[in-house]
Amino acid sequence: MPALSQSPFSLFEHLDRQLHQAEGTPVAEVRENDHHYQLAVELPGINKDAIDLKATEHGMTVVAERSKLDPGEDRVLSEFRYGRWQRSFYFAKRIDPNQLQAELKDGVLHITAPKVDSVKAVSVKVRS
Repeated sequence: MPALSQSPFSLFEHLDRQLHQAEGTPVAEVRENDHHYQLAVELPGINKDAIDLKATEHGMTVVAERSKLDPGEDRVLSEFRYGRWQRSFYFAKRIDPNQLQAELKDGVLHITAPKVDSVKAVSVKVRS
């Protein structure tokens, strides 16, 4: 468990990550510098066409769906999580959804969101 001396919210952040993992929601990492936010979301086994990324100037929502591989066959064991999920991210600074870049590589969705003053909402195409 993280030390509380790091941040007064570190315990809540740790619990939130554990909850997302328990629900089967992919985990994420968000980084920030003076010019942009960078997100990495683990999406193993999900095709780029099954990902929907919507963004506004205040944040973004990632929606994805994992379909069963062989729906007709009986499984002896299955620990995979199937179905649709969504996760939203909100930022302290405004972003430009028109300049978002999203790339799916090795099962990780990498998103770069440039910071700006004010913009409109858009949909973003994910590339591989």
